Amino acid sequence: MLGPGLIYLTLLSGATALTGGLAGYAWRHREEPGATSLAAAMVGVTTWTILEMLAITETGASHLFWERIQWTAIAVVPLFFFFFMVDFTGHSWVLSRRLVPLFLVVPAVTAALAWTNPAHNLMWTDPAHLRAAGLTNIDLAFGPWFWVYFAYAYTLQVIGFALLLRLVVVSEYLYLDQTVLIVVGIVAPLAGNATSVFGYAPLPGLDLTPLGFTVTGLAFGNALFRYRLFELLPATRRLGRQAALVGMDDGVVIVDTDRTILYMNPAAGDILACDPEDAVGEPADELVDTDELDFAATDRLAELSLDGRTYEVETAPIDDRRGKQVGHTVLLYDVTERTRREAELRAQRDRYKRLERINTVIREVNGALVGATTVEELQRAVVETLATPGLYDDVWLSVTASDGPPVRMTAGESGPEPAEEGLPASLEAPEGPGSLGERDSDLSADGDADLATEGASDLATDMVRDPATDGDWATVALVYGRTVYGAMALHTDRESGFDERELGVLDELGETIGYALTAIERTHLLLSDSRVEVDLAATDEDALLVALSEATGTEWTLDGLVPATEGELLAYLSTDAEDAGVDAARGHAGVSDVRTVATDGGTTLEVRAGSGMLAHPLLECGANIVDATASDGRCELAVELSTDTAVRAVLDRVRESFPGTGLRAKREVEPTDGEPLPDETDMTDRQREALEAAFRAGYFDWPRDSTAEEVAESLDIASPTLHSHLRKAENRLLSEFFEG
Repeated sequence: MLGPGLIYLTLLSGATALTGGLAGYAWRHREEPGATSLAAAMVGVTTWTILEMLAITETGASHLFWERIQWTAIAVVPLFFFFFMVDFTGHSWVLSRRLVPLFLVVPAVTAALAWTNPAHNLMWTDPAHLRAAGLTNIDLAFGPWFWVYFAYAYTLQVIGFALLLRLVVVSEYLYLDQTVLIVVGIVAPLAGNATSVFGYAPLPGLDLTPLGFTVTGLAFGNALFRYRLFELLPATRRLGRQAALVGMDDGVVIVDTDRTILYMNPAAGDILACDPEDAVGEPADELVDTDELDFAATDRLAELSLDGRTYEVETAPIDDRRGKQVGHTVLLYDVTERTRREAELRAQRDRYKRLERINTVIREVNGALVGATTVEELQRAVVETLATPGLYDDVWLSVTASDGPPVRMTAGESGPEPAEEGLPASLEAPEGPGSLGERDSDLSADGDADLATEGASDLATDMVRDPATDGDWATVALVYGRTVYGAMALHTDRESGFDERELGVLDELGETIGYALTAIERTHLLLSDSRVEVDLAATDEDALLVALSEATGTEWTLDGLVPATEGELLAYLSTDAEDAGVDAARGHAGVSDVRTVATDGGTTLEVRAGSGMLAHPLLECGANIVDATASDGRCELAVELSTDTAVRAVLDRVRESFPGTGLRAKREVEPTDGEPLPDETDMTDRQREALEAAFRAGYFDWPRDSTAEEVAESLDIASPTLHSHLRKAENRLLSEFFEG
């Protein structure tokens, strides 16, 4: 049967093993809050227990000797437990380098007094050894410093317990199980110690404190392994909340019910341009207009603008445990970029809607252009269609091909009216390059209604501010090729004015109107009962026929012209000389391709060119080239114009590209009795072009001078497409011949 002494030693040995193991486990987790302090406390407890076993068995020395050594551990164990509880609950600021040495003063003095007690008896007096159950205990009368230390140690534990209790409450009992085990593990040795100190131990001089360490080992072991003491740390939760507030990009301000600032994170300090520490205790209305904040609402209703940035404000009430409101949390969200993106999206949506309306109006204008047969009809249709409320409230249009005045219409009026005073008042005076006042001076150099010959690149669509109406004018040149037929001005009072995309659309509209004006002139030329025929002479080497006649020394004739793709022309040029002019034609500026067409005699060239021929500016002006021959560096042309066309303006346009061009004769002639391809055949323009190109290229000769593939390549179309055009053209031509 085991005696009481052996049982006591067994319990102490178990406590030593438990606390020693806990010390090692805590040290392995020393990076966690409180782990280092717990490891130190457990080392102290283990040392205390080992020395207690050496003392009661008087192993190697007397009990009193081991008692003095034991106080080295006894003095620091309560302090290390206190450090653990402070760190565990998230109050690590207590463990600063400035405060820790102060906490160590009492333990250090206590240990020193224990070692030197015989000299002063401040720790104990009258020690007496008592033997019972095979163990040696010591009965002491405690001195005055002992009670100082006793009060110090127990005060630290009470403070630690208070922090643990507060943790349980504020965490809504999240850490209840852990806290209970920690309290039990610390209270058990304290209870044993108090029992021994106040003389209630079963045996005189018996120290029950080490027995309590057995309970400490079991409790802390449970907390570590069952409730994951170092994995679910309240300190991490507390410090995490603090770090989250400090590290937030959004501003956080806490105010009391009097709107006095209690807390401000660094982000809020940056937003409000103040030091967060200096702001504490200051009224909130000194930093921001609190009247703009709705403290009664929790939605983000308020919006503040500070230093060019926009902040959305959210307020939330702070209530105590009894539900009484004690303050507010104010959150400041920087929504500058979001506000900017929303504004951009709204502007983009408005632009798309406006462009959709503009495209609708442009389609209506295009439809009106198709139906217009005179310049006056075209003017009226364009102005009436564009003058649309909310889009263009004022439209002004001047066409140089018309003898009448410009027309103008305000949105909401019944129809366009002559513009009696010419240009809109806001655009009368030139305001630098691109202004309509400057353009009008270019459009009519001598004040008449001749065609202008400024390049379209110099008259791009532009915007002019109208200070009188606080709106904007867009000025648009009516251009076809390099010929300007007039100008158009559109006014809008939209706040956004005209953007680049809209100006680009209007620029294309100007080209479309210019093309329609050219088409009207050509139609008039074909249908008019009379026309003007002019004879021109050119000596510019930049003109292809002039250059060929000089290079070969032979006479060249223009046999035919066929429009090609991308604004180029197919010209069929012939001379009596054999194999002449190929190299000269290929090296001529503006020529992209040259092909020799086989003939019975002489040379016929098929030339593809985008410029470099007298035909280019003449066709832009709606002219019809009747005849063109060149010899000895001089080209003579016979050109037909409609009676509405200003001859001088046509000549100016030709001279812009070929300055050595002059007018030889001008006469009014009657149309011929018949047409090579009468309108009754109902051929399309493309069918006529394909038929003439095939004819000029010798496709219908036998043997053929050109294959269908060669003709198709000249027209930049596929061979099957050419065959389709030719079959349809031949069918309509033969139907007219046999059945007409």
